[in-house]
Amino acid sequence: MLAFRLRLRFTPTALDEAVGVLRSLAGPVRAEPGCVATRLLQDVNDRQTLDYIEEWQDLEGFERHLRTAWFRTTLAVMEMAAGQPTVEIDDIVSRRGFGRIEELLADGRADSTTGGRAGVST
Repeated sequence: MLAFRLRLRFTPTALDEAVGVLRSLAGPVRAEPGCVATRLLQDVNDRQTLDYIEEWQDLEGFERHLRTAWFRTTLAVMEMAAGQPTVEIDDIVSRRGFGRIEELLADGRADSTTGGRAGVST
């Protein structure tokens, strides 16, 4: 799996337009073959900062996406940003859920200052 993440900061006047454009991309990009998820997140500490995230089954699907009109629109949004965007492309080897946390807690790998429970009640 592959994750593509853009972190963008906008001026107050450009923020609403950027949100609208990125929201409009989410559905069409999600419908592309190989796309697993799209997300648009707003930073709670800096409301002018957005994270736009796409997850892809594999590199081939992401590479196909780079040649689409949808990605050209993403590039246009990057041009609207107030500063240099942060771009991250991560290879995800595995994804596990809460069961993995339970396994680590059972193995005694949790922080001993919280008694190995990290505030989790079962």
